[in-house]
Amino acid sequence: MPDATPLTPAQRALVDAWFPGWAFEEDLSWGLQGIAVLRLATAAGPVVVKASATQHHLVREARAHRQMTGPLLALEPPRAARLLHADTRAGVVAATWLPGSLVAGGPHERSPEVFRQAGELLARVHVPREQTTGYDAAVLNKVGDFLARASGLAPPDHLRAAGRLAAAHRAAPRWLSATHGDYSPRNWVLDGDPSSGALLRVIDWGRSGYRPWVTDLVRLEHQWFQPAVGPDSGSGGDAGTHDGGGLRAAFYAGYGRDPAEEPDSWRLDNLLQALGTIVWSREVGDAAFEEEGRRMLARVIDWFA
Repeated sequence: MPDATPLTPAQRALVDAWFPGWAFEEDLSWGLQGIAVLRLATAAGPVVVKASATQHHLVREARAHRQMTGPLLALEPPRAARLLHADTRAGVVAATWLPGSLVAGGPHERSPEVFRQAGELLARVHVPREQTTGYDAAVLNKVGDFLARASGLAPPDHLRAAGRLAAAHRAAPRWLSATHGDYSPRNWVLDGDPSSGALLRVIDWGRSGYRPWVTDLVRLEHQWFQPAVGPDSGSGGDAGTHDGGGLRAAFYAGYGRDPAEEPDSWRLDNLLQALGTIVWSREVGDAAFEEEGRRMLARVIDWFA
């Protein structure tokens, strides 16, 4: 591997011990949040190594592999990578390589068949774990914090309407399920052509967690199921060719239920993610994503206020 390795000496030592004689093949990093994603050649075949100086993403990644991806691994062939090694204190994990290409930015990112398969796979992941009475209160606290920090970043009437939605919400027990946390075409890998039996697989579990099942559907609804595709969706084509309604129908045909079945939870998480997008984007300097957050908030107000 080149001397300018993103691995620390401790991480490099672990990788050397796990995969003697490995060779660097490709840097697949997104360049975000200090996470390196590397494809390596090893004696047992290609593997993916993720490394970071901060632990939280890799802790969630390792936990997801150990607790959440089993239903996808049970399929033949498996639809998720298999964890090979993890040392979250050192900030490095390794998993099997999944063949195929990212759906985002590719020729099949608007394929109804891809979205149908994505819905089927997510339904398998969303296994209920426990019921809690604390989820809504925690989210309302976050919403209140985001409202304060979003002052001046969104239209005042939208922020006031968001505040009224939050104040009117009535907390209720919620079932927490295994959730991916960033379920979208940028984390789907397609092996083959959808017209000839291609298989979809799911990658990148660094934002996974136990949450209400509807949380995984918010960004899909805003970025892919609307008439035009948002700027951060990964689409590079003419928005006029985008059939958001068709993709929505295909996805929910595979998934088997609609978030309208949980209206209070659906409204609350739409509110949280819209405000969170605005605030987070301003903090990291992503102007395009910040604008998408304002569009999300406008839709939330239109849908629920």
